[in-house]
Amino acid sequence: MYDDDDDVNEHLSKTQVKQDMDRLQSLGEFLLKLKPAVRSKLPLTDSLDAALDEDARIRAPEARRRHRQYIGKLMRQQDEDALLTALESVLPRQGKNISLEMTLQRLLTEGDKAVAETVQRHPGADRPRLRQLVRMALRDLEKDPEATEGRHRIELYLRELAILAR
Repeated sequence: MYDDDDDVNEHLSKTQVKQDMDRLQSLGEFLLKLKPAVRSKLPLTDSLDAALDEDARIRAPEARRRHRQYIGKLMRQQDEDALLTALESVLPRQGKNISLEMTLQRLLTEGDKAVAETVQRHPGADRPRLRQLVRMALRDLEKDPEATEGRHRIELYLRELAILAR
């Protein structure tokens, strides 16, 4: 009578649900960076594909933020495992780094919240060092939006953490 596992969300905490939604929104933002030709090879719903195409036409920052939240909402209807598998086959070189790229993007957009989650996932991580790398990267991006040195330092540190986790 109580062994019904159909409603898995009932067992997830509110924090876990929010983290899952943030992760899906980050994956949606990663999809925005892909070229339309690459996206056409992925198993996306028509509404999500249209929303991803429409994002390029939106210029107002607040409208873009709301639209990206909408993309995150549409991502919940996607089969995440099938999408990640398709991404790895379409982007073999980058496929293994999708989670790294998503973590990097979250660190730069969410700051301390993402740092805390990263440290939680990687117990060997040095929180002060990671926070400093994020602050330096954000400072570099404020000066020059095309700056990649700070992002590269964070990426190297995340790769180091991934190697230590093995």
